[in-house]
Formats: sequence, structure tokens, C-alpha cells
Amino acid sequence: MSTDSVSAESAVKVQANDTLDVAAGAIAAPLGDSIDDTTVAEGSAPSVTNDENYDAFPVLGGASASAASNVAAPISWGPSMKAVQSAPATNGSSNSNSNSKSAKSIGSNVQEAFVINKDGARPVTKDELIEIIAELRKKYSVSINSTLSSVTKNRSIVVTGKAADVTKAKREILRRLSKPTKLSFKIPAKTRSAIIGAGGKNLKPIIDSTGARVDIERNQTPSSDSDDFEEVLEVTLEGDSEGCALAKKMILDIVNEETKNLSSKLIASDNIRAFIKPIEINTESLTVTGPNKSGVILLSGLRDEVIAKKAELSSFFDFLAANIKTQTQKVPRTYHQFINAKDILDKFSVVVKFPPGDVGEEVTFTGEESNVKKAIAYAREQSKSFTAETLDISKAHGANVSHARALAAYFQYSKIFSEIGETSGASIGCPSYTKLADSTSNSVPIQISAPSSAAGSIKAARKAIVEKVNALPPSRVLFVSDISAFFAKKVVSATESAAKSSHVAVVPLSQLSNGSVDDIILVALEQEEEEFAPSQDEIDARLNAVSSSLDVLRAAQADLKTVVLDVPEDKQQFIEGPKGTTLKSLLASSDELTIKLHSNGSASAADKVYIQGSKSTVTKVQKDIEELLKDAADQKDLYSFQTETKVPVSVLSRLIGKNGAQLTSLREQFDVDVNVEKNPTGEKATVTITGYKYNVKEAEQQIGQLSKKFADEITKTLIVPKKYRASLIGYSGKHVKKLETKYNVRINSSQDSDEVTIRGPSRGANKATEELKDLLDFEIENGYTKEITVPQSAISRVIGRSGETINRIIVDAGIDIDVKDEDKNSDSRVIVLTGSRKGLTEAEKQIMAIVKDVQNTVTVELEVNPKFFKDILGSKGSTKQQIIESAGDFENKDYRKLLQIPDAGSDSNKIISTGPRKLVDNIIAQVKQIVADKENSVTEAIVIPKEKHRLVIGTAGSVRRSLEEDFGVTVKIPRVDDKSETITIVGLPEKLEQVKAKIIELTADDWKAVIDVPAYLHGAVAERGGFTRRVRIEHDVEIEHGNATNRAHKLSSKLPAPSPEARGTDDEQFKFTVVEDSETPDSSDTIPWRLKGGDQDVALVEQQIKDAIKRTSKDNCTAFFWVKDSASTFRKIVGPQGSRLTSIKNKAGAQIYVPRNTDKNNDIIVLRGTKDTLAKAEKLLLAEIQKK
Repeated sequence: MSTDSVSAESAVKVQANDTLDVAAGAIAAPLGDSIDDTTVAEGSAPSVTNDENYDAFPVLGGASASAASNVAAPISWGPSMKAVQSAPATNGSSNSNSNSKSAKSIGSNVQEAFVINKDGARPVTKDELIEIIAELRKKYSVSINSTLSSVTKNRSIVVTGKAADVTKAKREILRRLSKPTKLSFKIPAKTRSAIIGAGGKNLKPIIDSTGARVDIERNQTPSSDSDDFEEVLEVTLEGDSEGCALAKKMILDIVNEETKNLSSKLIASDNIRAFIKPIEINTESLTVTGPNKSGVILLSGLRDEVIAKKAELSSFFDFLAANIKTQTQKVPRTYHQFINAKDILDKFSVVVKFPPGDVGEEVTFTGEESNVKKAIAYAREQSKSFTAETLDISKAHGANVSHARALAAYFQYSKIFSEIGETSGASIGCPSYTKLADSTSNSVPIQISAPSSAAGSIKAARKAIVEKVNALPPSRVLFVSDISAFFAKKVVSATESAAKSSHVAVVPLSQLSNGSVDDIILVALEQEEEEFAPSQDEIDARLNAVSSSLDVLRAAQADLKTVVLDVPEDKQQFIEGPKGTTLKSLLASSDELTIKLHSNGSASAADKVYIQGSKSTVTKVQKDIEELLKDAADQKDLYSFQTETKVPVSVLSRLIGKNGAQLTSLREQFDVDVNVEKNPTGEKATVTITGYKYNVKEAEQQIGQLSKKFADEITKTLIVPKKYRASLIGYSGKHVKKLETKYNVRINSSQDSDEVTIRGPSRGANKATEELKDLLDFEIENGYTKEITVPQSAISRVIGRSGETINRIIVDAGIDIDVKDEDKNSDSRVIVLTGSRKGLTEAEKQIMAIVKDVQNTVTVELEVNPKFFKDILGSKGSTKQQIIESAGDFENKDYRKLLQIPDAGSDSNKIISTGPRKLVDNIIAQVKQIVADKENSVTEAIVIPKEKHRLVIGTAGSVRRSLEEDFGVTVKIPRVDDKSETITIVGLPEKLEQVKAKIIELTADDWKAVIDVPAYLHGAVAERGGFTRRVRIEHDVEIEHGNATNRAHKLSSKLPAPSPEARGTDDEQFKFTVVEDSETPDSSDTIPWRLKGGDQDVALVEQQIKDAIKRTSKDNCTAFFWVKDSASTFRKIVGPQGSRLTSIKNKAGAQIYVPRNTDKNNDIIVLRGTKDTLAKAEKLLLAEIQKK
């Protein structure tokens, strides 16, 4: 047989006679060359079982066919990928090759012939070949005929039998008689999991049907930000050439299906971003959106269209980059605020960028070169038209810089600077919060600018800022620095309630400065209702109250943990994960967690990882990171880790989401491949997750949670007649939105039916359905309606100010009221009432009462001399209110309009009264009477001692108001700092005498006895106020001193001052010094003691005072008793409730004054008495302190 007679590319189709028995048993002749391994000589034809049909065989070619290369050619993935031939020819390389055509049918059987080239054949002996063929014939119930060319040494094989059996037999023949070959090609990395399938579901049939060994490279590095299919992995196939080719085709078919769509991104660089208009393309085959703030443009759709559009955009961006120039200009920071970047962009298409932070003067202008020059010139002219000044507020309050920084932060945070700027017409610039948090800065410059034509604006703004700064001294500011910046975001919510009630501003500087400091600034503000400035104690109490509200954060700090891990810089990529997804996932594990890579918390550190959070969270995250780093030690499958999880088929559609949105979200969140089993047959479907190991585990956990959530979801249906639907939904859907938020459900209604569906977690859906049902029942019960018509003139009264009246009617009647506005310009309006029958009746009654009242309303104007306005108004409007109240029933009337008095300084002299005629007539009559009384009034004066004026004023002016209201007069009393004793009364003559009599009655002396105590004895008799307190408690007797009250108080607290010699030396434990009086006291200078109380009690106290005067007048010496350890010794001398001191006084007969801690000389006891009494006192004191 010549080489030309056997074609490697030919296929053999054998059509036997219809009478030929081709069953396995019919051709089971003894094994031999003539049947199973026939050698064909050159020039002859191969022998077959039916020579009569030899012409049915086409000419077989030799080994000249082209070979399949071992090197994979470039592959185009996607819809345009060309199909690969299933059985390519080979050359004489190590590849084995077979050539065949589809088998031809022989009755119910098929027959297929193929050739194994000699160079691709595995060397086997004749006996081995016979044994293999016999084994396969028996195994697959087929007939096998083998013919070997004596010239080419190519082996032709014909297999006959059932189609499926022929295919299997052929595959095994090729595997066992052909040399193994290797074939390599590339696939997109992201299609690996799809090729393998869940549990090898997709790959196993490929291996089984082709007999090829398949090795798919694993991911060795994290995913980049490139296109989804740009990263590739190598696939290596090993087996017979036909099996490898078929396996390659089957694998590429899967790749083709997976890559027909593409998602990609394109990033516009900073310098061209501003020149790209928003892109919005949304067709069936292509979606393009962007750029976002980061310059990212997202493209998705059919791969070819995405690639083409990306190339188009890239070309455009390159054009922009080539034509756009950037120029930098140094501009003093003060003038940055005058450059209007938006204006320049609109006018010249030039982008202006200022340096970040508080440093740097370089301003960049980006655009076409010619436009940049124009923009710079324009900016320069802009800045020339402004004037700027700097106000350094750190010079205030004694150059207290830290306080100035706090005030600047408060003014900026509370928008006070903005308010001042708006009011004055100036622009105000403040240092950044980071700069204000810097304790090393020694100034706080505030930039004030305004157009040069409005220089007064700068002056006004400067004055306002200075006033604000001066109004807040350091005593009104408290720094809280004991709370970690970790809790900065919780400061405002934690202090909200306390800050509002205490009228304290809270400035979370720790948050505003991005954690550069732990400071929280508290500012005690002025309260509008305060008539007098608060004491420092009151201010401190308010500040401390707000500080105390932060105790919850202080307590949380006890659970705060900080860890700094040592992680090599190159290993931290494993913590960050693909596209930062792993780090995001770690941070998402807790709301209170901070992780900083390449940082020690306070500064950059290449080999450090900073973690801060609650102890349990940090411990867990630390463990997770250790696991991540441990996994990273084995790079084999770190980025191609694969796991499977089962999810109920019932939730599959929800897990996938509309157009795959839910799966896409999972893929993007964790940067993993998620493949869902197609057409699952059981109750559960397999979900395969492939990617970075940590992310795969996190995605698996989230899928489990979503599955559980979706599995618990139910749908409830409620039939709601359309006429009740609006009430059920509420205005703008407020009722439905409230239920959706409360129960985490979704409520939908159909326009075409009465069905309302509630979908969500079973418990929430049931609860929401119950509430909707209750609301529906209520609406049905209260669904009656009635229309009433009211005059247009009464509508405003029916509604009331801010809806007050109509809302009250709604509440009282328990119904809904709708005032129709389509007939707003007509003489009447329709009001629709909806609710219960009883409610409709009640509401109509109230509305018609208002209408009747409006129809009975009149307006009367009365001209009155403005000097009488204050008399009609009265103190704080008291007279006005009394006039209205005494006029009659004014309930539900417009109180303001019943009596309208022009404001002070008004040009009007008319008093207006609007309301029901009866009320108006009464009010006008009262006003006329007041005016008449004032016109007939006279003025008289009465002299009352200054110290008794308080009796006429009373607490908070209550007595004076009572006099004025009871007698219809005006009482004018001199101010406290006015020495005049004259009280002026203005009123009708017949009232004046009554008022004067009342004032005399109020100021008459009411004491029972008066004793003049010598001034020099006042302190001794008063016992430093102790005597007065004692008689008040024991005898209910009050003691007053009239005009001498202030002097009496000073004398009571005054004690003789000790000389330096009165104190002992370091070697002495105590010292007693006696000093005789050098002068005779003046007895003529006295202090009046006025006693009030019961007759017997006053007499008893009077006698006590006289006895005290007699006793203390004999005292002519002063003694000073110094003790080294004064504090503890004095407590011992005083004894419980002063019992020991009282005993010593009584026994010695001397005056003894133990100092208070607040006294200037608080280490010396002062004594008064004679030499004898002082000597007794000394002994008693020494005896007391020497007691054990």
C-alpha cells in the first residue's frame, strides 16, 4: 500500500450490505492478522469484512497532513472566539494522532474508522495489541478491525457496534495505543471556578469523555484593578491528541460563555477629570457611567462593545492630556479666598486648585495653554479688588493662646464666623481644625476680607469678632481631654441632652481634627433668660454636668484595647487583600474598630499594623490577621481557594438578585467568584466561591446569613378596597414607610386590584399585616364623610394660626378634615369631614360656631394719646389681660386682635379691637375709662425711711403691683442707689389718700423693744451671729438693726488681729498671749437692736441682751491662743456640736472665738475677758488639748 493511498485527514465510512451480520458474535473469528491486525502491502487495499463494498471507502491519505502545534496560539475570548477543531492532525512529533470521520450507520449499529500515525503510536507487541483489542471488544461489545501499513507503519482501525459503545471503545483505543501528548493554553483567571464547577461538576465530564488529564494553574497573586478577564492562568492537558483537542474545545466553550460579557473601568487622571462631562450610556449591550469623584468610569456589557468604547474613551483622554497644561503660581494664602475657582472654570475652562491644609502658596491652573494665561490674569485682577486684614485673637484674655484656639474652633463649628460674615458683608477665614488642635502654634489668625469698596465691612466684622471673644473668658470654657479620640464620633450624641439643658456648646475637636488630639471643648453660653450674670460656681456646675454626660464613654474606655503588630511591609498586602476588600471586611466586623496599615498609631511605620477597639473585637481581629498571615505562608491556593455551600433552591432567585445584582454585590464586596449551580435537581443548590481564602470564608458566611434571611421571608396579602387605600397609605406614603421601617418589610399595592402585599421576615410581615388590618378596620368604621360650606371670610379662623384651630377640632372630634382649595377665589369654600357619625356632628358644630362668631365680628378703632399706652398695657401686659378677661368669655377667640396697642415708638395713636361686638364694646369702654382716670389723675409724694422702701416694693415687686392694681394708681419708688426717701403716687384724688394710708400701714414699726448696744460690744453680744440664730430658733424672736444692718454685720465678724509675737516658734506646741486694752472704749456709739416676736419671748431675749452687755463690758483684755497643730486641736476644743467650747466659756466666763477655716488668721483662737477669766480659760483649754 503506497503512502499516497492512506490519507491522515481521511475518515472511513463503511456501508455494509443489508444482509451483513455485524453483531459482535458474527465477527468473532479466531484472532489473527487477517481479522485483527492485517498488514497491508504497498499498492494493495486494506482488507475488510466485505470486499464487495471496498469502493465505498474513500482513498486514505498518508502522513503528510499538517501537525497540531504544542504551542497555544493567542486566543480571543468572548462571542467572536473561533471554534477549535475536535481532532487536528499531527506530524511526526511526539504527539499521537488519529483521523476519523463520523461513523456511518449500519442498521442499528455504526462503524467508525480512524488512523494512528506511527510516530504517535505507543510501542506495543503484537500479543499486547491482540490482548487489548480482545479486552475492549468484550468490554464494549463491539467489533474491532486493525490494519497496519507495511510502508507507512500507520495503523488503521475500524470499530463497529452501538454508537455509544463505539465512541467509548475508540477513546480507550486511542488512549492505550497512542503516545501521551501535552497541550497548554491560557484562560482568564476568573473563569477557573466555572470550568471546574461545583465539586468538579463541569470538569469531570470533560475528563471522562476525553480521557485527558487536566491541570489548571492556581491563582498566585491577588486580583488587580484591571479588567475582569485580563489576568490569565495556564491550562495543561495531557493525553492522546484527539482527547486533548476535544478537552480544549470543551473548556474554551465554557470560557466563551463566561466571557461574553465584560465589566471594566477606566480612570481619568486628576488633570483632565474636570474637563470630562458626565457619561451616561445605557443600552441593552452596553452601560457606561462616570466619572465619579475618583475619576472612575465603569463600563459593562458585551465584551467587544466594552473594549471598543474603552479604546474610544482612552483615545479621547490621551487627546485631552496632550492638550491640557498645568501652570503653578505662588499666591499669598490671604488672597486664595479671592480667587473664584468656579467663575474661572465657567469663563475659561480652567481648573484652579489650592494647596491643602494651612501651608503652601502654590495655586495650580489647568487647562489649554492660552486659557491658562487668561485665567491667571483674571485671578490676579480678582484679588486686587479685595482688601484683607488679619485679627490675631490669641492676644485676648491675657494672651491665652489655648483659649483662643478653643474659641476659634467653637466659632467655626457653630457657624458664628459665617453669621458674622453674612451680617457684615465680609468673608472670614479661620485656621483648620488640625491647626487649632496643634498646641505648638502661638497665634490664632482670623482672616477678614471684603471688596475694597466695602472697607466698612471689615471693621464691622472685626468689631463683632472681638465682642464675641471678650464675652467668653477662659472661665466659661472647659477642656475635656480624658476621652480617647477613638470615641470622637459619639461625643455629640452622648452630650446632646445635657448640653441642651445646661446651655453649653460642645465642640468635638478630636473628631474635627481627625483624631490628632483627644480634646473636647465645652463652652458655657449666655442664657437669654438670665437677668444677672451667673456665678462661677453656676458656670462650673453647667460645664461639669455636660462633662459628666461623657461618663458613658469614660466607662467604655475601660474596654478599649490598642495593639501594634509587627508585620513585614511586604506581608501587609495579605491583610489588605485584593482591592482592599479584606481590610474592609475586617473593619466591617465592628462599628468601633480602627486598623491602620504601615502605622504605629501616631506615625507611619512600614512594618507595623495599628489596631484599636474593644478588647473582644481587637482580640478577634488580631486572631484573624494571624490566620491571614499563616495562610499566606502557603501561596499554593491562597488566591484560588475554593469552597462550596448549599442554599435552598427557594431562595436562589433572591440570592442572585435582579439581573444578578445580589451576586455582583457579593463579588465586588469580597472580590471573589461566586458561581451558582445551574438547574439544580434537589431542594438545595450548590454555590461555589473562589478567591482569596479569608474573603471566601467571609462571603460564605454572608451567603449563609442572606439565605437564612430570604428563607424566613413570606408574603402576606391584604384586600383593601380602593376607596380606603389613600387613608391606609397615608400622605406621601408615611403610614406605609413607617411600617416598612418598623418591621423591615416591603409593602406594595396594585393599581389594577384591591390587593396589598406585605413581604419580609415572617414575624415582621405578620405584625405589619396586623397593623394594616387594624387600620383598615378603623377606616371602615370611621369612613363616613360630610361636606359643609363656609364663607371664605371664615376659613382663616377655622384653620387658625399654624393650623391650631382645625387641629384642635380634629383631635376633639377624632376625624379628618380636608379644606378644599380648588374654589379658593370664590365667596365660599367646601370642607370635607371624614370619620365617625358622632365625630362629624361634633366637628360641624364647632366649625359653624366659628362661622357664626366671624359673622358677628366687628372692628373698632379708638384714638388715644400714646402717653397712656403703657397704662392700658400695664406691667408685662397685666392690665391688657385684665381688660380682656373682664370683658367676657373670650375662649376660642383671637386673643391678639381683641386689644391691639401700638408698639413703643410707633407713629400710630389708634387702639384697635376686633372681635364679637359684645366683647369689643366692653373693651373699648374699659380703655376709655382708664384714659379718663389718667387724665384726671394728680401726683402726691410721701416720705418713707429708705430702709422701709423694701416693704413697699415686696418680693419681686409684688407689693407695689398689688397697690397699683387694687387702687388704680402708679407708685414710683427711688432706686436703691438713690438716697431720696420720697415715694411718688399718681392717681385719682380719692384713691391717693387710701394708697398713702396703706403705705403707712405697711411701713409702720412692728418691733416690740429696742436696745442700743455699744458698738464696741456688738460683736461680743452677737457672738458672731450665733446669738441672733439661737434666739430665732429657741424663742422665735427676730432681731433687726435698721440702717445699721451693714455695719452690724461687719462688727459681728470683726475680731482683734494678733500681733506677730502671738504665734509660737517651731519648738513650741502652743502659746497663750494676753494683751490689755490701751484705750477706754466709746459707749456713745451704739447699734440698735430691734426685737420682734411674742411679748414674753421679746422680754426674755431683751433681758439676755442686757445681761450680755453688762457681762462683756467688764472685759478689758484680749488673749491669743496659738496651737501648732491647729486644725485637729481646734476640732477637739469645739467638741460635738460645740459642746466642749460652750462648757469652757461658761466655766471661765470669757469670750472665746475659734476661727473658721476661711478666716485669715485661722490658726489662733481669740479670747476676751478680764485677766482672771482669761487665766481660767487658758487652764481649761490646755487641759482639754492635753487629754488623751
